Amino acid sequence: MAELNTPESSTPIKSWTDHIVVKVAIIGFIILILMIPSLMILNLVSERAQRMRVVMNEVSSKWGQVQTIAGPYISIPYYEEVKKSDNETEWVEKELHYFPKTLNVNGTLDPIIRKRSIFKVMLYQSDLKLSGHFDYPNLTALQISPEHVKWEKATVHIGISDLLGISKQVEIKIGDTLLSMTASTPVAIHFSNGLFSRLPQTKLTTAGFEFEIALALKGSAGLYITPVANKTSVDLVSTWPSPKFEGQFLPDSSAISSNGFKAHWTILDINRQITQEWTDDLSQNLSGNFPTGTEYYNGETSPNEIVLGVELLQTVDHYAKNDRTVKYAFLLISLTFIVYFFFEVLKKQKVHPLQYGLVGAAIVIFFILLLSLSEHLGFDNAYMISSIATTLLITMYSRSIFTQKRFAFFVGGLLLLQFGFIYTILQLEDFALLAGSIALFCIIALIMYLTRKVKWA
Repeated sequence: MAELNTPESSTPIKSWTDHIVVKVAIIGFIILILMIPSLMILNLVSERAQRMRVVMNEVSSKWGQVQTIAGPYISIPYYEEVKKSDNETEWVEKELHYFPKTLNVNGTLDPIIRKRSIFKVMLYQSDLKLSGHFDYPNLTALQISPEHVKWEKATVHIGISDLLGISKQVEIKIGDTLLSMTASTPVAIHFSNGLFSRLPQTKLTTAGFEFEIALALKGSAGLYITPVANKTSVDLVSTWPSPKFEGQFLPDSSAISSNGFKAHWTILDINRQITQEWTDDLSQNLSGNFPTGTEYYNGETSPNEIVLGVELLQTVDHYAKNDRTVKYAFLLISLTFIVYFFFEVLKKQKVHPLQYGLVGAAIVIFFILLLSLSEHLGFDNAYMISSIATTLLITMYSRSIFTQKRFAFFVGGLLLLQFGFIYTILQLEDFALLAGSIALFCIIALIMYLTRKVKWA
């Protein structure tokens, strides 16, 4: 007897995974799983960036670190009567110190890029001329008697953060006299490195004296100057087109072009908290005085940002851009999965959860490919190659999933649109948040519109 075909027997039995809500839960779970390797890639970007900083510090330690100049200043010993008890006193030798009345710094910075392994390190060679005028010390303000001062033991000092960067013998010119300067520790300003020279007593007249110091100084990334005089004037020129002016003081005037930059500062004594004249009893700390934001700051000293200066900024930081790009992993994966889900619901195209996982894995590999290529080709070239390769891979794989080619091409076009949008956001700075929030609003509005007739139950 022939078996009758009833409507119930001809209706295919649906799998539990075909339920819309269940499918959404599965897709959400796959997205969460794919976030794990995305976070691992973020850590990898941080590790590579840290490795770059290690290489930069290694190279700069052999060339010259970030340079900070403080001074010059003059130190003169004197005797002070100290009371020990009711009936006894003793004479103790101390030192008085004072900065110049005026200080003019004129210099050029020639950028030098050195390569170590796959990393590039920004270095520079500077030629600086420090000139100005020292007045006679104000002994009355320091409550010191002139007859107690040992004028014959006067010395002139200058603080330089890294003496390794000095490439020529340093001399101070006072009138027609040239005095060689040797290494010393300028303890009066708590600098660990510096130079000094004996000062002839004949120069310490009531009229004061003019001075001039020529300084050929190598360094890394940035150059900073402490405005120690009553009036400090600084002029810096360089062929580097991307300066970043750092410290407590911005330039009074600057000109930046593709050929380089010029900058001028004028700082008065009332603009900063630096004592012009002091003794050992009133210690003055100018050490560690470069901004903590620089890559070369070692954190060993408490920074005093009473400085002005410039950092030769490397405009291409592909690790920072990689870090920002990986943070869009959730958006890339989610939007791609949403398109596949719409094809399932609206166009009756079956997509297995494993296929979702493979497509998501291809997107995750995009970020690894971008990171590795950007270290050799630069970020822009790496982004173009990685995005095109990922788009072609997913498009070709989608053709094996969908019954119609146009669905696969739609997926490929959407991926290119997403990659283009993310690249545009990366180029924006001031308007990145605004553009991103508007785009996300439009995306959620479009999803709500397309799913308005879907029966979720």
